[in-house]
Amino acid sequence: MFVSGDSLVCRVKKDRKLQDRFAPLLLAIFSVLTLYQLTTVWPYDAHDSVTHMRRIESLTEALHAGVVFPRWFPDLMFGYGKPVFNYYSPGFYYPVALLQFAGLELVSSMRIALSLGFGMSAWWMFRFLRLYVSLWPAIAGVICFQFFPYRIYDLFVRGAYPEFSAFIWLPLIALYTMQAATVDRNAATSGSLYPLLLAKAGLAWAGLILTHNLTALLAVLMLGAAVTLFTALQLRTKTSFLQVIGSSVAPVAIAMFLTAWYVLPALWEIDWVMNGRRLFAGIGMSHFLEWGDLFDFDLFYSYNSPQDRPRLPFYVIPIMLASLAAVLATRSSRTRLLTLVALPLTLGLCWILTDTSTWLWTTGEIFLDQILFPWRWQIFAAIGAALLLAASLESLRKPGRTRAIVLPLLSIGASVYLLAYVTVGLINEKKQVVPVSAHWSDSIDAWLAQARVSPWGLHLLPGWSAAPMKEAATAGRKPWELQPVSSPIRSTAVTPTGAGLLQQEYLVTTDQAFRLLFHQFYFPSWRVNVDGVQADVQPATGLGLASVTIPPGEHRVGIAWRATAAVRWGRVLTATGWLAVFILLSPTKGFLASLRRGRRVSLPAVRRWWLSVAWLAIGAFMVLVASSITVRHWDFSAIGADYGFVRLEGVRSIPPLRAGDVAPVHLTWLAKGPGEPVSAFVHLVDQAGNVLSQYDGPPGGKHTPYDSWMPGLILYSTHNIAIPDSLPPGSYRLAAGLYNPDLANEPLVPVNGNSFRLEIGSLKVIP
Repeated sequence: MFVSGDSLVCRVKKDRKLQDRFAPLLLAIFSVLTLYQLTTVWPYDAHDSVTHMRRIESLTEALHAGVVFPRWFPDLMFGYGKPVFNYYSPGFYYPVALLQFAGLELVSSMRIALSLGFGMSAWWMFRFLRLYVSLWPAIAGVICFQFFPYRIYDLFVRGAYPEFSAFIWLPLIALYTMQAATVDRNAATSGSLYPLLLAKAGLAWAGLILTHNLTALLAVLMLGAAVTLFTALQLRTKTSFLQVIGSSVAPVAIAMFLTAWYVLPALWEIDWVMNGRRLFAGIGMSHFLEWGDLFDFDLFYSYNSPQDRPRLPFYVIPIMLASLAAVLATRSSRTRLLTLVALPLTLGLCWILTDTSTWLWTTGEIFLDQILFPWRWQIFAAIGAALLLAASLESLRKPGRTRAIVLPLLSIGASVYLLAYVTVGLINEKKQVVPVSAHWSDSIDAWLAQARVSPWGLHLLPGWSAAPMKEAATAGRKPWELQPVSSPIRSTAVTPTGAGLLQQEYLVTTDQAFRLLFHQFYFPSWRVNVDGVQADVQPATGLGLASVTIPPGEHRVGIAWRATAAVRWGRVLTATGWLAVFILLSPTKGFLASLRRGRRVSLPAVRRWWLSVAWLAIGAFMVLVASSITVRHWDFSAIGADYGFVRLEGVRSIPPLRAGDVAPVHLTWLAKGPGEPVSAFVHLVDQAGNVLSQYDGPPGGKHTPYDSWMPGLILYSTHNIAIPDSLPPGSYRLAAGLYNPDLANEPLVPVNGNSFRLEIGSLKVIP
């Protein structure tokens, strides 16, 4: 049976379409399953793992409190808070936090989110490579990119999960940018495609910025170099120089507008934290590699790099040499162009990792100093190696049955070795797994000891707090020892009346003027109202706590996190970017005319219409988040038990719970004078007075030791009461009190009371 030429072309196109659907799907599934398996015994005792896990826990808590985007995490830094999301890209944390919010435990949530993102990058990298090479070289290139050693090093050694996640966006940016740069804008079918590609590229850039801002900065610099080479090589072709520039610059501009709500405060307010005070200036100069140490020549990659300086895999060398031959051997102008752009860039990336490039880092210090570590450029070396490998294999693609078998075999063989090169070394050199909970018990004393020798604990701290704390640590003292001890306060009560995650309200009664110290670091976003009038908030004590002077009398005092000028302007710019994307995504006039006339509409046009609808929904969600309508508010019950040096002021309302749950009992205290070594107890009591469960802990929690208490300081403690599994439904009493651990059998009695056990409320257990 013979097939006509037209039918054969149709069949070939159909087969290719099927290949391009199933191959990326299989690569994505393989990537997901492989990474999920590699993280079975995980996390390792990686450098930054606990830092990121704590942030995930804090974000999950914020979501439970109805705060969708918390710029400040109040529970970090020993309960004094940190403005993490005011500066740090939040993209990695949300998928994990949402999974944890849905009920999964932390490590499982991380494994699922990271594995799914890993699979997405495989899908997008395949689509990008298929612009230039055939099926089998594209598969090998994907494996090279996915399992490039630095990428795995990021996950298992550095614990740099946001940077690891940033790899997801790079092939997508490259895909849409190259499609926009090469599309024929004069063709009838492409007239509406160009703005759509610009919008997609802009969204991909926005995803990168919101996932890891430093990788985005590196990507912009790489984009400039790549566009320069690309345009130089394309000057004699039909491709418009302006189209290449526009297709590269416009998406970045769109992304900057879309992410202005995050980027503008991060840049405008950078001087408010230690990062803006050149905290890490010059630190990257100690992390260069010498040429002799640049490559890891072991059969399998060794994760014990010298002084934590990850090296390049040795196979980058033969790949670059093979790509030189590919330039001469290939007949495809697209493959040749790909090689001529990727090869010099990859060579340059190898060089910039070495100490011979220090002059460049010094010259471009304004940009490169923020990057910190030269080996971060390996992010793009991964792309370069993948492109050059694919191009080298593509040059072997020749007609003939024998050659048709060689190319798949070489691609499969290269893929298998690249996978083994990374995983065998990882399995053989696993670090000892340290339980996450082991890192949760650090104290302010341990932090001060670490701060004496390392700046890492300071970088996102408000400067008003970090500077005196660093000074105290250097002098071998505690930060509260830098301030003179103020006089004890007498008849004063600070009764909590309501609270949210980032706001508190108090009824303050005092017969003397005193300085009220909030249990959080000072930051200009904190605003305090006294009787409805904005008060002057100042940093106080060696901890740089937010404080306000309260005059004698009865006053209603509220403290809340408010949007700054940078945040407000960022929202305006983001709204502008959102509108620009909506215009680019909007259906064409032809689509609308077809709807009016009842004509059949093409599938791409329908997809574009749904994109516009989805974008409208995203805009509505952004408005909802900015309005803070979802924020929860908790009520308090007043207690007012005065122990002389400290007062138990109130307890937060507790929702009904079930047997087997844990009831968090939040107590608010006021330090009236120097602290004493006491512990607070909370008992769950039945009607007969029997103690069913209890939790003991110091007022202010374990991270606010009694010798750090100062008159006027608000303290918080959380007592997690485990409800017995066998407890029948009903209402049970909660009792609290205070005792000296050395005299546990002699609990303290409040000076304004007659019993050591205080009734602080009830807990309802439901079926």
